[in-house]
Amino acid sequence: DPRGRSPAWAGYAAAAWAIAYAIGVRAYQGLGGTVGLAGTFEDPAGMQRASLVAGVGIFIVGLGALAFVRPWGMRLPPWLVIIPALIGSAYAVAHALTAYVTKPLHALGVVELQFDGWAQRDETAQFLWDMLFYEPWFMGLGVLTTLGALHHHRRTGGSVRTERRLVALTVLAALALTAFSCVLVLARSL
Repeated sequence: DPRGRSPAWAGYAAAAWAIAYAIGVRAYQGLGGTVGLAGTFEDPAGMQRASLVAGVGIFIVGLGALAFVRPWGMRLPPWLVIIPALIGSAYAVAHALTAYVTKPLHALGVVELQFDGWAQRDETAQFLWDMLFYEPWFMGLGVLTTLGALHHHRRTGGSVRTERRLVALTVLAALALTAFSCVLVLARSL
C-alpha cells in the first residue's frame, strides 16, 4: 500500500473492543452486576433491561466491524460498510467529547446536568467512572472504528482523496455533534 501500512488490525480491535464492552459491561450490569454503577436506580429491573438491550446493540456493532477485515465484507457495497461506521464513529467520539466538556462544568457548578432515574447516586464516583472508564471507551471505539473503516476503504480500492474527505467529514461531524450537545446543555442550564 503506497499510503503506508493499512490498519487491518483496527477492524479486529474495533470488533473486540465493542464485544468485550457488550459482554463485560452491559451484559454484566444487565444481569445484576453493580461494579461501575455509582448508586441505585429507581427502577433497577428497567435499567437492567436497558443495559441488556444496549449490550445487544453494541455486540452487533462489534460483529459489524468485522466487515472491515473479513472476506464477507467485500461482498457488501463499500458505502454500506463505511458510511454507517463513520456515522457511528462520529457519534461515539461526540459522546465522549461532550462528557469531557459538560461533566467537569457540572462538577464546577457552571452547568446543571440532569441525572434522571437514580434513587441514590454518588456524584464523585459517577464522575470518576464516566471520565476514566466509560468515556475513554466511547473515544476508543470511535477511533478504532474510523481506522477500520479507512482500512476497508483502502481494500475496496478507495482513493487517497476520498479517504481524506471521509476523515475530515467524520471529524467535522463529531465536532458538530459535540458543539450541538454542549449548546443544548448550556441552554438547559440558563
